[in-house]
Amino acid sequence: MRSTVNVNWVGRMIIALLIVGSQSAIAPGSQRDRPSPPFEELLRRPVGLRPELRGRHPRLFFTADELELWRERAHTTHRELWQEASQHVRALELEPPPPGSPTLDRSGVEQQPGDLSQYEIAYILAEVSFAYAIERDPRYLDAAKRWLMTVIRYDPWGYTFRTPNVDLPPAHLLYAVALAYDLLYNDLTGPEREAVRAKLARQARLMYDYFRYRPRKRYSYSQNHTFIPMAGLAIAALALMGEEPEAEGWARLARAVYDRVRTTFGVDGYYYEGFHYFVFSLHWIIRYLDAWEHATGEDLYPQWRAKLLPLKYYVAHSILPDGRGIFDFGDAGRGAAERNATQRERLNSGYEVFYRIAAKYKDAESQAVAEWLRRDLRTRTWEPYWAFYSYDPSVRPAVIESLPLAYYFRDSGVVFWRSSWRADAVAFAFKCGPPEGHHVAELLPRLPDWRLNTGHAHPDAGSFIIYAHGRYLTGDTGYTGVKLTSDHNTVLVDGRGQANDGRHEVFKDVPYDRLDQIRIVEVWATPEYFYARGSVAAAYSPELGLARFDRHLLYVAPDYFIVWDELEAHDPHVFTWLLNAEQRIVEESPAVHLLINKDAALLVQRLLPAKAEVQIAPQMVTTQGRPGSVERGAQEQRGVQLIVRSEAARSLEFLHLLWPVKLDALRTRPKASSLDGARGALIVWPDGSREVIALQPTRESVEGVVTDGARAVVSFRQDLWRRLIVHAGTRLALDDKLLLSTSRPATVSLIADGQGGHGVASAAAPFELTLRLAQRPREVRVGGVAVPFEYDSKARTLHLRLERAGRFEWIE
Repeated sequence: MRSTVNVNWVGRMIIALLIVGSQSAIAPGSQRDRPSPPFEELLRRPVGLRPELRGRHPRLFFTADELELWRERAHTTHRELWQEASQHVRALELEPPPPGSPTLDRSGVEQQPGDLSQYEIAYILAEVSFAYAIERDPRYLDAAKRWLMTVIRYDPWGYTFRTPNVDLPPAHLLYAVALAYDLLYNDLTGPEREAVRAKLARQARLMYDYFRYRPRKRYSYSQNHTFIPMAGLAIAALALMGEEPEAEGWARLARAVYDRVRTTFGVDGYYYEGFHYFVFSLHWIIRYLDAWEHATGEDLYPQWRAKLLPLKYYVAHSILPDGRGIFDFGDAGRGAAERNATQRERLNSGYEVFYRIAAKYKDAESQAVAEWLRRDLRTRTWEPYWAFYSYDPSVRPAVIESLPLAYYFRDSGVVFWRSSWRADAVAFAFKCGPPEGHHVAELLPRLPDWRLNTGHAHPDAGSFIIYAHGRYLTGDTGYTGVKLTSDHNTVLVDGRGQANDGRHEVFKDVPYDRLDQIRIVEVWATPEYFYARGSVAAAYSPELGLARFDRHLLYVAPDYFIVWDELEAHDPHVFTWLLNAEQRIVEESPAVHLLINKDAALLVQRLLPAKAEVQIAPQMVTTQGRPGSVERGAQEQRGVQLIVRSEAARSLEFLHLLWPVKLDALRTRPKASSLDGARGALIVWPDGSREVIALQPTRESVEGVVTDGARAVVSFRQDLWRRLIVHAGTRLALDDKLLLSTSRPATVSLIADGQGGHGVASAAAPFELTLRLAQRPREVRVGGVAVPFEYDSKARTLHLRLERAGRFEWIE
């Protein structure tokens, strides 16, 4: 063990995350027991403006009187945020593309330098309109009018080649033009006002007609291609209500759809489409909620509380310790191609969302995440002026270090762990769950009007990402047009991947009851030790006859990972084990490889099987094509891949040691071997210390270790132990000497550091703990408080009583 672990973890890690069983994880605030009203019933609810807003503008987000308060805040309590938002109003410097410009018909994957997408045009128009509302600067008014009167001449809104006038770009323009119409209303001439109103109404009508409810119509409520257009339609409807007779019907549809959006939205805070789609999408829900509350008086935030509050953990844990990259599960970024680029854009985190969540729920942690993203990491957001609008200075932020360092998104089947919130932290994540979470299996049959759209979810069950020594060492490949299991750190069966591998929407037509069986079965996290077991077999086609694929991921902090895969099938198969690298892979022997990323590496040693075919190949992906042709993207290399193919077998175990290391520390390295198959592994460290990892209970000695724990780790030199871990057991002995015992099954993880030691012990009820120590400690503390203890000098054992879970330390 070459380094130490930060011991000040109390309150910052979810210590016990042991989940066993197959029951679907439905979070509080989901609606398991509440009937889901028919969609027709939701459509019948009346919608109207607050009486005092009828016939008045502005009304969407503030009134004329309220704007006076906002102008004052721009120079007082919100001065810093307003300066950031208004320092670069792009409409003053840029001209909008003229109607008919070819740039308007180029999607994001086709854009050329200098192009402005319709998304950007919408944000620029909204930005300058907002700036004028606050500053009342005639330059802003002139620019806002110039952009507005140009945008309303675009025809169609959106792309000519796919869903013109509906879908995402038109939704952005609906919002921006509606906001401009509302804020500039009293500064527009009569003809200008009428032209904007007519165009806005026409585009809202087209959007409504496309999404209008018909018998047997189904919506993809949980997917951004539904709730973003409905946010745009709602905001346009509220801007035109009382001026366009159809506007109330448009608003009713949006309100009904959003009721289902809330019902189907993830229950644990994880966003299944990927981090970048979270950033692209989430602020539209916030924008809808804010406009709806201000214009109608109906506050929907209380209904969304359980869905929105956990989002802070998703975003905080999804960002790598360097603050520049992300855990790129789902459709997010370009993998190694992006991370290896010489120039990278600042990360967009959508931080203004968390200012709003903090303000509405008076949540100190959300405020802390917003401040951390904006101030400390210097990430950006689409519309910084909404951070100005959302910020509540009365909410005092927590410190970012108070957030838990391990977080398990139980419904989604994703768990994150990091050693600290500093830039030098080790961080990793493990993913093993159905594409939209377990709650869908229970909810889907109750909502006949819901159609799943999982095109941005990947066939990546059992995959993991590791970041250490300031480098992304292994993980994912980013946004792809064709989804392949072979793009991820998991396993192929006879070359075949998971679900309907090899197309964009791989989970389409796969029964969700089957996908619901993909799950994390067990999780445990402490500062010294992490373990997760995922049941992956259900991710594969039943035709393959895969009876079992259990992946065990074990991390012993701060040193190494063990990846153990148990595979069983009805017939012999060739199993292929995959691991992605960022830059290059060096083969040191057929069983030992270095995955190198600049000055750091992941040393990978195969312990089982003894014989395998190994290949190192470029990691090629099919990038996303333009909308409507997403599977027709270009081929792009995103790193390098280690491919390990087994001989054909009905039953097989892969066992690998993964050791993150700085390249300059590779002169000395550990040696590892398996012990009696996958019962365990032995690591011999360069200093002569030995470490035994027992992956199963050991009734007979394995390298001198005997334990009844489900797993155990002991590191020792001569007769002194340095690290002890027992998972769900009562006893650990080495060479017939009892090192640790508990009066009831417990999980204990301990490190001895030469001046004493520290660790965590947890059980279902108070318990007695006996620990072998070479000498009597001067003091024992539990939760930072000195406690009484007994020490048997003859047996050289410490004895103390602990509550159900506690962090303790002893001082020699």
